[in-house]
Order: sequence, then C-alpha cells, then structure tokens
Amino acid sequence: MVDLVWNGKKTLDPTLLMHSKTPTQKLITYQIHPDQSIDDTNPPANTPTWYNRLILGDKSFTLAALIHEFIGQIDLIYIDPPFMTGRNFKNGNQLAYSDKWDNNLDTYLQWLYETFQLLKLLLASHGSLYVHLDWRVTHYAKVILDEIFASSSARSNESGFKNEIIWHYQSGGRSQKRFARKHDTILFYTNSDHYCFHGERVGERRGAKKRNHMKKCIDNDGHTHWSIHSAGRIYSYGEDSHMTPTDVWSDISHLHQTDPQRNGYATQKPEALLERIILASSEKNDLILDCFCGSGVTPVVAERLHRRWIACDQSELALKLTFERMLTIEKARPFIMQRLENDSQ
Repeated sequence: MVDLVWNGKKTLDPTLLMHSKTPTQKLITYQIHPDQSIDDTNPPANTPTWYNRLILGDKSFTLAALIHEFIGQIDLIYIDPPFMTGRNFKNGNQLAYSDKWDNNLDTYLQWLYETFQLLKLLLASHGSLYVHLDWRVTHYAKVILDEIFASSSARSNESGFKNEIIWHYQSGGRSQKRFARKHDTILFYTNSDHYCFHGERVGERRGAKKRNHMKKCIDNDGHTHWSIHSAGRIYSYGEDSHMTPTDVWSDISHLHQTDPQRNGYATQKPEALLERIILASSEKNDLILDCFCGSGVTPVVAERLHRRWIACDQSELALKLTFERMLTIEKARPFIMQRLENDSQ
C-alpha cells in the first residue's frame, strides 16, 4: 500500500477520542420539531425512541462527539466537503463557507485525513462511504482513503475501494485553453466485503432495443429476452429486468439557477444524485450521516426514502436552509436540532 505524505501529517488516536479526560465538547439539544418543550434531563413523554438530528458545529468536534454514541453504527455516509477551490462561497451577502485554506495544500490534506479517520470510526462494518470531490483533490483523497480503509479488507492488497463514479454534467463555461471540465468524482468505499448494494433499484430497464453482443429472443407472448454466453455459462435476462448503472452518471443534470429545488445555497446538489446513492447502498430505517449537509439534500432525500439521518454543518445558514427544507416534507418524522457546547467534566 502506498501512503501519501505531507508536512504535518498526523494520525488520530481512536483510544484518546474514546477515553480522553481533557475538556471536550458535547451535543446540546436546543429545539425539537414538531415544537416541544426541551428538558434534556426529562425527555418528553410518549415520544419516539429515535429522533433524526440536525447539528450545528465544526465536523471535527461534531464527529468526535458522535463517536461516543455511534461508533461503528452508521450504515451509509455521504459527504460533499470543500474542494479546495480557493474561494469563499456566499448566499447573497452571507458567507456559506470558506474554501481558501491560505492556499496551503498540507493544511487541507491534514483536515481531510482527520475527517476520513473519524468517519471510518463511525461507519458500520457493513457500511458504505461516498466522498464527492472534483479534479482538484480527488487523486489525493483516493490515496488517503486507500490507506485508511486498507485494514478493512480481508486481503491486504485491497483497500475497500469499489468505484470512482464520474458525475458528468453540462453546466458551466468552456475554456479555450483546455478541455472543458464537466464532471465531479464520487469515491465509493465499503468497510468490508459484506455491504449493502442494490444496483437493480437504480438501474435502467433493459427493454427491447439491441444490447451489444447479446442474443435476442422473443417468446410466444411477445416478450423480449436477452442471453449471452460468458465463462462457460449462459446468462439470460428479460426486457423488464434492470441493469446496474455504470460508473459514469450522465443522466442526472446539474441544478440550473431556476430549478425549483434551489434554496439559494452555493454548491447545492440535485436530489436525484442522493436518491441513487441512498437507494443503492441502504435499506429502510438505516442510519445515514452527512457532516457537510449544506443545502440539506441528504436529510431531505433520506427522510423521503424512510431512512434515519444525522446531518451536520458548521454554517448557521446551512442549518437554517436545511431546517426550512425539512418543513416542506409531509409526515416527516420528528427531529432535534443540536449544537456543541464545552464540557469540562
């Protein structure tokens, strides 16, 4: 296994995270939706045993706080972190988040490394991680993830890596000095060889049109069947069967400025993107985490697909927009809003 090295590289010690006696931060509930009185020492009666969570706080402290409660319990993690663009992203005059890093790649890589280590601790043994980046740092992230996930594989030469997904879109300009950059990359990792994956849920119907070198047959009822001989076996498929999508997703459009999904958050992603990931890599009632929830797309889609969720962001704007977006969902399950506070005990 090849490791990526940078100035200041430091590995987190999970033992210290779990048993530290130094002052830490803990999560405090400050709002319950639907509105209920809040008393952490005496929770409301006749309430469900699970509340989805919307958390305000920096991911480093938020994830560390969550580890004490959810270590090894998150079924699916999707993150769309800063890409090291060197820009500040604003909604009008309000700062959504800064992605400048003082132009220091070492600082960014250490931040990303610590993030991945914390997420790895939270991920269930059967869990999946999707990391959404672009051309700027995907290649660094791939090597870092290979290092962190190497111990998860039954074979030492594997890293838990499953796919480099290319999300191709048409928005943006076209440079006269290079080929147009028209895709993001989503890295898909699993914590073991036993993980949830349902490509048929998000696949294209095979249909009756010609399929490469497959042999076409029409039965007495007029239904089309396809067959192919491979590795000494014959594989047959009906026209109503679904094909697992390829690792190039060109059928999901980038959000245009007038798209009704838009809530004003910079770098907002389409719901269809998260729907594909959540349907393919989780079951109903599974627990999903997004620690850079931004516009709120992950918790919204998770709620609609009947998954449990934890969504975090350090931006008050992100939490406000996510909260407002959650209110548009009919029959949404109760959720709590939390923030980090110092705990010296």
